Amino acid sequence: MSVISLLVALVAVGCNGGDDSSQTSRRSQPATTTTVAPPTTTTTEPAPDPPPQVWNPCGGNECATLTVPLDYAHPRAATIPIALVRRRATDPAHRIGSLVINPGGPGEAGTQLLGRDLGVLTPTVKARFDIVEMDPRGVGNSGGLHCSDPGTGGSGTGAKVDPVPVTPAGRTALIDADRGYAQACAQRAGALLGRIGTTDVARDLDQLRKALGDERLTFLGISYGTLLGATYADLYPTHVRALVLDGVIDGALPSFELWMAQAVGFQQQLDGFFAACGSSCAWQPGIPLPDALDRLIQRIRAQPLPAGNGAIVGVSELYSALFSRLYSRSRWGSLGQALGAAERGDGGPILDITRSYLGETSGSTINSDASNAINCLDHPVDTDVTHYPALAAQAALRARHFGPYLAWAGAMCATWEAPPSREPHAVQAPGAPPALVIGTTDDPATPYAWAQDVASHFDQAALLTRNGTGHVAYFSSSCIRSKVDAYLVDLALPPPGTVCS
Repeated sequence: MSVISLLVALVAVGCNGGDDSSQTSRRSQPATTTTVAPPTTTTTEPAPDPPPQVWNPCGGNECATLTVPLDYAHPRAATIPIALVRRRATDPAHRIGSLVINPGGPGEAGTQLLGRDLGVLTPTVKARFDIVEMDPRGVGNSGGLHCSDPGTGGSGTGAKVDPVPVTPAGRTALIDADRGYAQACAQRAGALLGRIGTTDVARDLDQLRKALGDERLTFLGISYGTLLGATYADLYPTHVRALVLDGVIDGALPSFELWMAQAVGFQQQLDGFFAACGSSCAWQPGIPLPDALDRLIQRIRAQPLPAGNGAIVGVSELYSALFSRLYSRSRWGSLGQALGAAERGDGGPILDITRSYLGETSGSTINSDASNAINCLDHPVDTDVTHYPALAAQAALRARHFGPYLAWAGAMCATWEAPPSREPHAVQAPGAPPALVIGTTDDPATPYAWAQDVASHFDQAALLTRNGTGHVAYFSSSCIRSKVDAYLVDLALPPPGTVCS
């Protein structure tokens, strides 16, 4: 998933998982009960220090594999490989150390995104730091989790189960699909299933710091990467040199409130799209657009749309396309075109957007199965599935179109077969140096209020504001990049109240 596709990683990809060729909303396998050992969040003995890494040339960069404990409660038992990639500092005489970047997700393979990120990082940062990215455990080449056989999941022709069921039968179908998917993941993952949450990844990050030879960590966390960075500071506050968090997840919020804040943010973007669509939009249904979207959803619910080559588009694909296009106003035109085609009975453009968004196209960097697992470990939910109709009704009052969708998304984690390994709490990180927390005022995926709250929770933090729209500021603003440069290189924080337009 691209960096601007973060936090509906926490919902659309995250808790409304991948596709398959059967008519379910998750990848499903025959039900098999598997007992999964509980995850670990504390250690009984320290993990052995990793040896210095052996780096080999790969595509103009350097690659290595870091071996870390699978279970930090038993750090000398089973291990898991962590894939790494590095670009050396261009001015080695003035090199400060390593800058480790997490590009978002969860479920993003960082080793595949170094090239993109190098294209945005400033010459100053690339001169003074080795730039390092990794595939977090369970992702990419770090023991990637897959809940179906390779080649059998992904872009099947059938529509997924309705993610916003409106009948008892629809609710049963969704919960059954959730359970089948959770059982398949447990069967395939085994002990890994409960040990790929962000707490364990943060422990891997400290092993990486040691392997790089850095006394303290310099870290840039983007979107989901902000939760990882905050978790690291929570566990290892005295091991931090500099911590940049951009597009911030508020890890103190209960899961339902986290999703509802996103639902409101995306609803506001959708309302903005409706207002901007006007007479020039490719979607001209002849009635007010909010009502037209409701009508289209009902029509697709009753009869999925043909999408070419035998494929069809259902309600789930439509919602995924909506989320994908609402991260940025620059994508609104393609959303109007896709909705216009759907109005004419052609689901092809909707399906193309959805497959790209959910990582079902060649070259995708997102692992939706790992994303699901990480989210379910990171964000505890109500495990009584009979409560979800009432939660969805409550959510509809807060966000007409997206509230019920995100409320029902939690039902998948309610059926997950490994318990959460993280509890919501505010990170204070006493003993850590000041963090730089960045928020965008009109960010639908990670609302600005989250950045404000996270900055206020830290014992020491500066809040840097981008006044604008879209998700993640570093990729959009040279002003933000200049402030980040000063912090990363000289540890100089911007003055309180600094705003970039």
